[in-house]
Amino acid sequence: MTRSASFTQLSGIKINRTSAEPMHRQLYSNLRSMILSGQLSAGSRLPPTRILCDELEISRSTVVEAVAQLTAEGYVVGQTGRGTFVCETLPEQVLQSAETNLNKAPEPAESPVLISDRGKLLIAGTVHPDATPRPFLPGLPDTKEFPFKHWWRIVGRYWKNPPAALGYDTGAGYYPLREAIADHVRLSRRVKCTAEQVIITAGAQQALFMCAHLFAKPGDQVWVENPGYGGAHAAFSTTELDLVPIPVDGNGIDVEAGIQLAPHAKLACVTPSHQYPAGGTLDLTRRLRLLEWANEANGLILEDDYDSEYRYTGHPLESLQGLDQNGRVIYIGTFSKTIFPGLRLGYVIVPKGLEDTFAKARYNLDRGSERVTQMALNDFMREGHFTRHIRRMRLLYAKRQQLFVEAIREHCGDWLEVAPAPAGLHLVGWLPPGVDDVRVAATFAQHEIFTPPLSTYSLTPLERSGLVLGYAGVSEDEIVSAVELMGKIGSKSSFS
Repeated sequence: MTRSASFTQLSGIKINRTSAEPMHRQLYSNLRSMILSGQLSAGSRLPPTRILCDELEISRSTVVEAVAQLTAEGYVVGQTGRGTFVCETLPEQVLQSAETNLNKAPEPAESPVLISDRGKLLIAGTVHPDATPRPFLPGLPDTKEFPFKHWWRIVGRYWKNPPAALGYDTGAGYYPLREAIADHVRLSRRVKCTAEQVIITAGAQQALFMCAHLFAKPGDQVWVENPGYGGAHAAFSTTELDLVPIPVDGNGIDVEAGIQLAPHAKLACVTPSHQYPAGGTLDLTRRLRLLEWANEANGLILEDDYDSEYRYTGHPLESLQGLDQNGRVIYIGTFSKTIFPGLRLGYVIVPKGLEDTFAKARYNLDRGSERVTQMALNDFMREGHFTRHIRRMRLLYAKRQQLFVEAIREHCGDWLEVAPAPAGLHLVGWLPPGVDDVRVAATFAQHEIFTPPLSTYSLTPLERSGLVLGYAGVSEDEIVSAVELMGKIGSKSSFS
């Protein structure tokens, strides 16, 4: 390249020596602009470093650094013994070509992998739209009322000075938390246990899956309440157990019917404190008969102590586990309703002799729960925040239930029957005979009101349809406005 040619190509380069921008960046920007505009065409040779230094009165290091950046970004390429040349294809052209090809690319093919029969069982059932409380999704507490100030103070204390134990958890969980849980359930539910019998889980659902794997084989029978908790149905059907639906009434599961239908079942899953979703409480006579059956049939009872913390009238009956004399009850608890669902912490209290079995199963399943959250929960309980929160929420939810019942009777009383319940975070609204609860729920869902149909909780046809209505997670104003809207929709849709 001649000197005159290099002068022609250098025309237009401006170096501002008073600018805060480094001179090598200014030179880089000038040369890049000349390349993109075509002033330095593809394949043309850049002036030698010496000429750039002389003409622009800059140092060699400035030129070398600018050219190195252009080379790294794909604008120029150096050829040994010949010099530095503008690339034939520039980075912008490569990107445009990639975008064009991407736009022209066909839609990805659907996966040819077939879902197994067991997999189909795992994904069966309904899923909540999300975890946000809204009228009237059941099973969701009011997370806005949780004392996050105390919670984040405790959590922050650990993360400011991270503990040494940030590896995998033990299968059984953080021992001080297990002690705190044992102390709590002994006092509040008369559960008989030591800390060693407490195994931390990722909620009640995981506990049910573990029990199904550990204590039954495919084809074994399991009692399930009908209507009952869909999560239990999923845990047992996915592990290929034979689900035997047992009817429930105001006194809980009909134990005599269970004995007649499946006397040799391996498992019986019950919610004795507050039957889900119908709402009955298992009376003492049936509790004792259930324990007697389990002992005679060599079966196990899975006591899902659902909603036991939220009882508004009277005193709760002693837990089944507290009445058990023969190691037949596995007690299942969760913090999803008392703290918040996203915590993903629960526990099982196992009979003596099964501690190591559950700990190994939990470890092999997912290596245990995250340790710092367990440590924070332990402090939260030890400092008294947990008990105070439950007492406060019990009063709040009782107030909301009363308001909810009054609003339903005022605005929907012609076609929806509700009655107060002594416990829990939801009620069942009974529909007139012959009314399809699935159709009613679908109508409300169009208006962002979610009322799961009772029939979807049942494995057999029910004598009467209804809606499962969660009132706890929404404010008083939301309860009133949503029920008023339900009344308007119901009158137009002729649900009565």
